[in-house]
Amino acid sequence: MLLFAYKDEIMEKYSQSWQRALLNKKCAVVFVFLITLGGYLIYKLVDIQLINYKNYQLKTLDQFTQEVQIDPKRGTIYDRNMTPLAISATAERIFISPNTIPQMTVAEYIKSILDAISNDADRKAQAELFDQLFTDKTITVSEDIANELSRILGIDKAMVLTKAAKLKRADETIKQKVEVETANQLREIVSAKKFGKYIHFAEQSKRYYPFGDLASHIIGFTGSENTGLAGIEAYYESYLKGIPGKVVTAKNGLGGEMPYKYEKYISAQDGTDIMLTVDWTIQSILEKYLDEALIETQAKNRVAGIIMDVTNGEILADSTKPDFDLNSPFELDPASLALFDSFTGTDEERAAYKTNLIYSLWKNKSLTEIYEPGSTFKIITASICVEEQLVSDTDTFYCPGYIKIPGFGQPIRCARTTGHGTINFEQALQQSCNPAFVMLSQRIGNDLFYKYYKAFGYTERTGIDLPGEAINYFFNLNTFNSVDLAVASFGQNFKVTPISHLSAISTVANGGYKVTPHVLKATLDKNGNILKSYDVDKTRQVISESTANRICSILEQGVIDGGSKNAAVVGYKIAAKTGTSVKTELKNKGKTEYTSSCVAFAPADDPKIAIIIMIDEPIGAYYGGVIAAPVVSKVLSEVLPYLGIEPKYTDSELSLIANPIDDYRGRNVNDASDELKTKKLNCKIIGDGDTVKEQIPAHGTSLMQNGIVVLYTGDAVPENTVKVPNIIGMTAANANKAIINAGLNINLVDSTMDMVDGAIAIKQSIPEKELVAPGTVISVEFRHYNGIE
Repeated sequence: MLLFAYKDEIMEKYSQSWQRALLNKKCAVVFVFLITLGGYLIYKLVDIQLINYKNYQLKTLDQFTQEVQIDPKRGTIYDRNMTPLAISATAERIFISPNTIPQMTVAEYIKSILDAISNDADRKAQAELFDQLFTDKTITVSEDIANELSRILGIDKAMVLTKAAKLKRADETIKQKVEVETANQLREIVSAKKFGKYIHFAEQSKRYYPFGDLASHIIGFTGSENTGLAGIEAYYESYLKGIPGKVVTAKNGLGGEMPYKYEKYISAQDGTDIMLTVDWTIQSILEKYLDEALIETQAKNRVAGIIMDVTNGEILADSTKPDFDLNSPFELDPASLALFDSFTGTDEERAAYKTNLIYSLWKNKSLTEIYEPGSTFKIITASICVEEQLVSDTDTFYCPGYIKIPGFGQPIRCARTTGHGTINFEQALQQSCNPAFVMLSQRIGNDLFYKYYKAFGYTERTGIDLPGEAINYFFNLNTFNSVDLAVASFGQNFKVTPISHLSAISTVANGGYKVTPHVLKATLDKNGNILKSYDVDKTRQVISESTANRICSILEQGVIDGGSKNAAVVGYKIAAKTGTSVKTELKNKGKTEYTSSCVAFAPADDPKIAIIIMIDEPIGAYYGGVIAAPVVSKVLSEVLPYLGIEPKYTDSELSLIANPIDDYRGRNVNDASDELKTKKLNCKIIGDGDTVKEQIPAHGTSLMQNGIVVLYTGDAVPENTVKVPNIIGMTAANANKAIINAGLNINLVDSTMDMVDGAIAIKQSIPEKELVAPGTVISVEFRHYNGIE
């Protein structure tokens, strides 16, 4: 019994001890938890107030502030003479705050405003004004806002209502880049209707191009976010874009004004201005004659041209026609619009077709497309032969009109199917003889040919500072054989970009140095001071100066009596080579299309500029010497004098063009007649007076020798009594005779009688059978066809 008594006592004591231990453990756990919690709270306080103070501050500010971005003005783009080509004008973004628009009718809205006005007179005046402003008081405030925005901004009302229905949103853009004048009209309505909390304005920058489509492929354009999408605008985005600014204002939980003023303004930093190498005048001249060429040739795959300074690679002009208006880049030109209107298909197909038409207009043909350069590449082949001393002055080549290559079943034909007969090296280049160049290629060999092909820069992009430059295509070197080499010698079966080809041609023009074509001349500050200019690298010499000079001399003679006659310019020495390449990939499919081109540089004895004109898939005449060379002539006839390069006339040219007529009005008839005879001009007097009252042609006009000047005396006045003859298709001699026999004068467009010998008339300024006054000048354009490729 005693044992059991002790047992109960022991068990009781053990139970009490266990309970105390358990309690102690619980207290320890709670203590540790409280210590941990306290440590965590201390850590968070340190983190919030010390470590990440700025981060939490920004989060707090985000909850009670609203930011409105201020767009910077993009840098201005100038031409080389500081003519603005792309400028930024102030515009505004219109946006609404749906979270502040009262969800009530206009009548309720008016009442809420009037109830807050204590002065009876003011309340009455405001009520009368609202009666005039709000024509329909039964609609909601959102509908009235949508009506006003739709009316003034010309936007869809349903779109505004959709955005106004997003009741938790504080910023819903309604329209970007609104003209300031239009924005001010809206401001008046916003002020009058007390819509200031609901409709807002944010300053933006709108891009504007003063000359529309001029140099559109070089300049490029911007998108809705003022970001460059094409051309220089895209390539030099980092220079032009600037840094946005912002306005930060305090708002309450509903997006309304806080009881205290808080605003922070961070100015936008405008973009850097840039100066291009492009010359506005030269660009305009090039585009004018490309437009003419497009109309004349009806080229199905557009026309293109580039003018480059051969000494430093500066692009003076670059254009592809048709092009697009930089101020409306998503609109089709008339020709493309006609194609789109005639296209049949589903809505999706028509939309896709329109997109393709727009994209094709945006493509700069000069650097985004590759083509077979044809006989213009013979300049490169000839340069290799001269540089490597593979040809001598005594070498001759026999051309029967074709040449056969071992391993190739068909003969390679010459453009002159009857053959050139026996010719020397210079004549082979001037008359563009394919068989002769095939023979020259056999002397060069595959490896040496490719070595120079690479040295002239054809195996890599030129590095021009414009987006989208294509990669040239050459033969597979693993299978490059004698047949490939033969056709490559005259520019067939491989493809290059026009810009890479002109760059290579410029290497020959400048004495053998490879220069990088570029369009950026310098970056500028806002005062027009140069920040950084483009550095020209002329360390890579491909051929010797003596080789370059010899090729230039041969090409110059080719303009005088070879296949490039239509590229001639009165008073200037021009080196030129024409080309007509058949599109191999289409020929293999049974279709025949041509690319016609002409490259030239001038003055030939001291080259300053080079030009390439390319006409892709012309309709009708397709020889480059017939349709591309005349474009070169017309462009250079205006560009060279503009650049200050003085013409140097031969004695023969001077005798034909240097006969400017004085003003004989008021002078004695006999004295005037005698003076005209000394100028070797004929004189016809109409009337019986002693004093000249009128004359045709007018003073300042230059006439060829034996031209006629009609002097009117007494009561006689000019009358349209002479019928203009039709001289289209005539030789220069016959056209001159027909016009002089009619008592009229002839003006040879950009030519002299020597230059048009053997050519025929293709245009006359005044149509046949039209009546004109005696002595009227008829301008006639001639073109060579014989021996022209």
